[in-house]
Amino acid sequence: MLKIGEHELTKKEMVAAVILVLVVGVLIWFMIGLKPKPVVLHAPAQPGAVLLEGGQAGAGTGQFSYPRGIAVDSHGAIYVADSRNHRIQKISKDGKFLDQFGGFFNVGGGDVKKVTSTAPGKLNEPNGVAVGPDDSVYVIDSWNGRVQVFSPKGKNTSIFTTEDGFWGPREIAVSSTGLVYVADTGKHRIVEFDNKGKKLRAWGKLDSKTGQAVKGDKQGEFNEPIGLALDQAGNLYVADRLNFRIQVFSGDGHYVRQWPVDGWATEQIDMEPHMALDQAHGILYVTDGRGKKIYCYDIKDGKKVATIDKSAAGADYFQVPIGVAVDKDGNLYVVDAGLGKVVKMKGQF
Repeated sequence: MLKIGEHELTKKEMVAAVILVLVVGVLIWFMIGLKPKPVVLHAPAQPGAVLLEGGQAGAGTGQFSYPRGIAVDSHGAIYVADSRNHRIQKISKDGKFLDQFGGFFNVGGGDVKKVTSTAPGKLNEPNGVAVGPDDSVYVIDSWNGRVQVFSPKGKNTSIFTTEDGFWGPREIAVSSTGLVYVADTGKHRIVEFDNKGKKLRAWGKLDSKTGQAVKGDKQGEFNEPIGLALDQAGNLYVADRLNFRIQVFSGDGHYVRQWPVDGWATEQIDMEPHMALDQAHGILYVTDGRGKKIYCYDIKDGKKVATIDKSAAGADYFQVPIGVAVDKDGNLYVVDAGLGKVVKMKGQF
């Protein structure tokens, strides 16, 4: 038996003592748990920091085969041109697959590159994607040589092209009033349409004999234009790829100004510079697929203010960045065609 001084504890007293110790221990633990915890303040993400990423190479939902264009609608939904799967995939703002439309979704194990059609609503290597003021989705159906318009649920609502046809168009931009601009890359011109798909005008260098647009390097002329972006004033920014410059035009096609781009390669493979404009912060994002970079320009003077290419640890962010988009909060979305994924990043502000 246990003694306390000269007193010998009975079994009942020993049990009571154990219970008392346990009760005191529980009370102490509970009081510690109620103690206010220190507040931990996390530093805000730095410009260029990765906020979210997802996707991988493949043909399943949420997988991509050389994706290109990207756009974000007013609700934050993301549309990605899954180019070599011949479809558009719709992704939620938190990165979850929502829907797909355009392709045949070849689940039988054949060559997905050959599963194409000219039927309405079907796509052949879609490239540029833009969202209109009513959240309609405009898609450059590159190798069907047309623009297709879809509802947010993927229903085809209209199709249009030019009287002489496009040749390998790459990118599209839609203004707040519904004007549509197409980079007709193979014909070295920009084509403007009204909100019903009626052609309004085209510009670029015209051949004096044929009247057709041809390569040129003077103001208002193009050599494989690709990326497009619009500002709030209706000015159109054009990535004039093989002239290694950005040209700016008024909404009706009049030349405004230009600035050079250092870094684009002359090769065609992986060189499809797309653009996105963060109007609120005055930053134009321009991709360089072969260089694995995104250039950030101040639209006031065309000066490069930053380059997004490597993490703080020095690792490459991208393998082949092509499509870019900016949401209403200024976040940047990048399509990595080489890795088959989409990356959401903190904008440069």
